[in-house]
Amino acid sequence: MKKILIVLMVMGLVISSGPVLAKDGFYIGGDLGIAVAPGMDVDAWDNDVSTRCDGFINNDGSGNHMVPPLAGDCNQSANKNDGFWTQQFNGGTGILAGASLGYRMGSFRGEAEYFYRGTTYDDLDNTIQFITPTGTEEFQGGKVGQELSAIEAGVDDVLSHNFFANLYYDYQSDSKFTPYVGVGVGFSRVSLDFFNRWGRNPDASKITTFNETEGTQDQKDLLHERLAGTTTIGRAKLSDTLFGYQVLAGVDYQVSEPVSIGLKFRWADFGEFEDGREWDQLRTHASAVGPEAGSPRVRYSAMTQDIQFWGVSLNMKYQF
Repeated sequence: MKKILIVLMVMGLVISSGPVLAKDGFYIGGDLGIAVAPGMDVDAWDNDVSTRCDGFINNDGSGNHMVPPLAGDCNQSANKNDGFWTQQFNGGTGILAGASLGYRMGSFRGEAEYFYRGTTYDDLDNTIQFITPTGTEEFQGGKVGQELSAIEAGVDDVLSHNFFANLYYDYQSDSKFTPYVGVGVGFSRVSLDFFNRWGRNPDASKITTFNETEGTQDQKDLLHERLAGTTTIGRAKLSDTLFGYQVLAGVDYQVSEPVSIGLKFRWADFGEFEDGREWDQLRTHASAVGPEAGSPRVRYSAMTQDIQFWGVSLNMKYQF
């Protein structure tokens, strides 16, 4: 009981003691907290040609197509306007840590800030929308009877190194507590772990790719057997440099003349993220449209406008 009374007396003295106001001049600060990101939509597209043009699959053994492709099938394009697929991922959480150097002048503070943000989504999506100039089609991976029997995409860790210039307004009072608001602009180097897998049905009778082309039924059956069970896989850490802005608010408690501790809230949003890589494997072979040297390589691109997050962190400032 005596210990409790002593603690209460000390707390009362701290709270009732006179304010220790922050002075003008330079300060350094540090932040440690959590980041919470909302759901993310990712659009992806590639410059692949029709499977009927695939020189690994549609090959008679001497470098010629066993079954001739349809007109226009073999025109490569990496233009999103020609069609793309889109996936949706749930939000994620992670850590936020940073350091800052600032200068206080009256109620205003200017600050240069670096912070690291790591958010884990750890989410897979097997419901994918194909969007083409002629319409939209939704595909659920694993449907029995579909030529594509497995489709899934995933986003894992989203990491960023952020450099911001912030401007704050402190609401000065006669207490040790100083609420504040602020805004910031800067740029961020963002990376995300992206995964995509397309699997064809292992049952050759479900494959229909070559049905509408010329050739004998035996040739088409052989090509469908070659296609059955093949997979297209891409897994990479994609990265991009983005412009961003943030809105900040919080409250500081002046522990002593040089030291304050506080709680900071932020919301940050960034521009459009886009990057791409070659497929790790395309229809179970190298990411190219033919086995011959110099055959065009097939790349995919991924894009999202959802690089944003909420953050809450404990911070400490030391005034020089």
